[in-house]
Amino acid sequence: MKKYIPVVCLITVLGFYLVLNSNNYMNVGNAGFTSVKKQVYTHYESVIKDLSGEDAYGKKVSVPAKLPKVLIVNFWASWCTPCLEEFPSLVNFTKKYKSKDVMVLGINTDDKENLKDVRKANRKHSLNFDSILDQSGDILDKFKINRIPVTIVYINGKVHEVSNGAKDFEAEEFTSLVKKSIE
Repeated sequence: MKKYIPVVCLITVLGFYLVLNSNNYMNVGNAGFTSVKKQVYTHYESVIKDLSGEDAYGKKVSVPAKLPKVLIVNFWASWCTPCLEEFPSLVNFTKKYKSKDVMVLGINTDDKENLKDVRKANRKHSLNFDSILDQSGDILDKFKINRIPVTIVYINGKVHEVSNGAKDFEAEEFTSLVKKSIE
């Protein structure tokens, strides 16, 4: 039994060494992640200015030259269950905050063959915000988005948040951020 004590001690010391070094590597990784996040946000801020297209009814839709204080860009599709699940809170949010200082813009990513489904989703969920059709996927490519739903929240022209997955637009934390931003 005594002959195993040095081996156990060596394994214990080696284990502590690995744990301590893995924390250092994680910190470097987090710093790298923050840098990548800043690059992505900067990219989103540059591409938003030229965003325009048509909605499901042929109406021209674009982001105004002077961005509103709060701009919410929501990527969705008629076949995307999480997208449809977030619509009630997004519609209620839009009713409450629709003004020159707050704008909600949808980017619909359905294929050309699904135009009927897009219009049906608009009616069924009583969407009260404009949605640009991105049937070719050019806008998705421009934003480098590969899955939906995604919501990008701009405050005073700067990306404040990127939300992957369904979002509750009536959550207290989010609505207080919006109230604070438009005051």
